[in-house]
Amino acid sequence: MAKKRVYVETSVLSYLTARPSRDAFTLACQQRTAMWWERRLLWDCFLTPIVLQEAERGDPVAAAKRLEKAKFLAEFPDPPEAEFLANLLVTRKLVPTGSKIDAAHLATAAIYGSHYLLTWNQKHLDNLELCFRIEECIREQGWTPAKVVTPERLLSEELP
Repeated sequence: MAKKRVYVETSVLSYLTARPSRDAFTLACQQRTAMWWERRLLWDCFLTPIVLQEAERGDPVAAAKRLEKAKFLAEFPDPPEAEFLANLLVTRKLVPTGSKIDAAHLATAAIYGSHYLLTWNQKHLDNLELCFRIEECIREQGWTPAKVVTPERLLSEELP
């Protein structure tokens, strides 16, 4: 049986490599991310240059940690079709103009036939208020949207 494909978004690398948080909820998310990371080989996981560009931003030490983990994931090129689809998501106000990178993650995951888009970004990506409209827009363009999930949800859905 073929492994399910997972597009790994930048926030996952951030939670994986950050110092343990003092906030109980954030710490729990970091721990769930570490649990997923240990089991990541159960899926066909990949990222794109957009993820790497985001990962290299900010504090140089933290960025180096994120990029070191990124080396363990397959890198697919940014598909040319993603720009059109991302722009459409922004034009339809399904993703804010200032968050075009998030739209690109949604588009890229769909274009590469990902079963899942793995993220902790619950503002623009894992947004229950907009998910159905985002999925509808992606389907209208002939793509199958990836199911947007956190590492915690992926583990609970996929593991026996």
